[in-house]
Amino acid sequence: MVTATSKLRSLGQRAYRARRITLTFGRIYFGIKANQLIARHTNDIEMQLRWAKFNQTSAEAIFKTAVELRGLILKGCQFIGSRSDVLPPEYCEVLSQLQDRVPPRPFSEIRAVVERELGEPLEQAFSDFSEASAAAASLAQVHSAHLPDGRRVAVKVQYPEIRELVQSDLSNLGALFRATGLIERNFDLMPLVEELAEHMPRELDFCNEGMNAERVAKFFENRKDVVVPSIEWELTTTRVLVSEFIEGIKITDTKRLDEAGIDRTAVMQSLVEAYCEQILVYGFFHADPHPGNLMVLPPTAQNQPPRIVFLDFGLAKQLPPAFRKSAVEFAAALLQGNPKAMGSALVDLGFETRGGSHEALERVAQVLLDVAKRLRNQTYLEPGILREAGQSLSRLIRENPVVHIPSHVVLLVRVFGLLSGLGNILGVKLDMLQTILPYAAGQSPHHSPGKESS
Repeated sequence: MVTATSKLRSLGQRAYRARRITLTFGRIYFGIKANQLIARHTNDIEMQLRWAKFNQTSAEAIFKTAVELRGLILKGCQFIGSRSDVLPPEYCEVLSQLQDRVPPRPFSEIRAVVERELGEPLEQAFSDFSEASAAAASLAQVHSAHLPDGRRVAVKVQYPEIRELVQSDLSNLGALFRATGLIERNFDLMPLVEELAEHMPRELDFCNEGMNAERVAKFFENRKDVVVPSIEWELTTTRVLVSEFIEGIKITDTKRLDEAGIDRTAVMQSLVEAYCEQILVYGFFHADPHPGNLMVLPPTAQNQPPRIVFLDFGLAKQLPPAFRKSAVEFAAALLQGNPKAMGSALVDLGFETRGGSHEALERVAQVLLDVAKRLRNQTYLEPGILREAGQSLSRLIRENPVVHIPSHVVLLVRVFGLLSGLGNILGVKLDMLQTILPYAAGQSPHHSPGKESS
């Protein structure tokens, strides 16, 4: 039963979080505007130093706010911290620490959640349970433990109040985006809030996460270069997830990868292929793209590739049945350099414009075509190229705003962001189109007939 006191506490917490979010990002927004004005009367070298200092202090302010508030804000900042291909290095250096260095909650809180969920004392379910967390993130933290039979497991425990915090953040972001819309009238950011509201309940259901993990694991059961931890269902609930413990190297830890003799190009190749297989063969994919969810294991034998470990399947997406056909049509039009056909394929993929104009999508397609040409022989794009493309897309959207972008496309863009950022960090260049085309054509080298597909 919700009491008057708890309601007041909830309202007070929501007001505080709203104030912290607005002040943090408001100061950065106005700071950017001020620096843009100063840049008109300042030489380039001085402005570079000024921007570097501003970016550092801004990133530290965002980090502090994200760690304090956690919840949805922290999760968004984790993704931002992986975008070294787009953001200034100061932001990536600071925010990337959110992926695995978030201060953990007290063990007493974790014990209480586990015992309440399992209905028994911690010592009865596990032979030992590490009080120190192995990782702390936006929605939960992970502890190492051993089962009575001696097997080592990872125990992911949801923070007790996280559901209420997520709802508060959604409300706060909705208010902030509506206010932003009053200043930037051609931008409608509310679909982002709606997208988050759709996906977050599934991320907070750890049983759903376990089923997602098992589904993706089946895709790769015949591959030696992709690993998904197994689930211990007898100890898993909506708020506690127990799975096989796998200790690997964080995918962005280039120093440890090199020390272990792991081929970075092979790592990137396996990762790109794994996403091609999920998206273009099975139509269901791991959609939480930040480096904290990816590890690397050394090869098991000589002439074998390194192994990619996928973690955290809270956010996974089923693609529409017709997606692959429309995606293939878009890819074919892109290869032909045909913006008109690309625009038609975008309509088939679910894009809509406020004026119903296909010409607007054709102009969007032309920008994407220009980017694709530069991507031909590399896994990532230089920041300047992406900024240029972003400015062109922003101008086109202002002229004829895109009012509906399908949710699965939004998540696919996040995956592209992951691959682009990782390619930059790993310093690897691949022929992306040559890797993707066999999958788009239904000729996956790893796919066995008769398996699930989109």
